[in-house]
Order: sequence, then structure tokens, then C-alpha cells
Amino acid sequence: MVQPNLKFTTGEFAERLAKTRHAMEAKGVDLLIISDPSNMNWLTGYDGWSFYVHRSGMAAARTPTAPS
Repeated sequence: MVQPNLKFTTGEFAERLAKTRHAMEAKGVDLLIISDPSNMNWLTGYDGWSFYVHRSGMAAARTPTAPS
């Protein structure tokens, strides 16, 4: 298994994701598409500054579960 290369702890990542999901829930947003590099960096630590390739990320309001 590949280990993530986070710029912060997994605990900090969980807190950031929880804050994002809380804000999404408050506004009734089910799926957030993140395309601004600074926002992607804050949420995930990904530093993909590029003006030549469009990059984006997504955050779901809830953790998906496997169908039963």
C-alpha cells in the first residue's frame, strides 16, 4: 500500500475534511468540486500549481458506503 505524503498529519486532514463537510451540509451541498489551487492545497496538501493543466478535486458531503 502506498503511504500518503501529506504536508500535515492525518488528524489535521480529518479536521479539515470535517470542517469542509460541515460547511457543505449547512449549505445543502452534496458534492464540492474544488478547482482553485489554494483551496485544493488547504484541503489536501496537494501543491499542483500549473497554468497549463487544469486540476480539480472533489469532496463528498458524506463518506460513500458500499452497496449491500
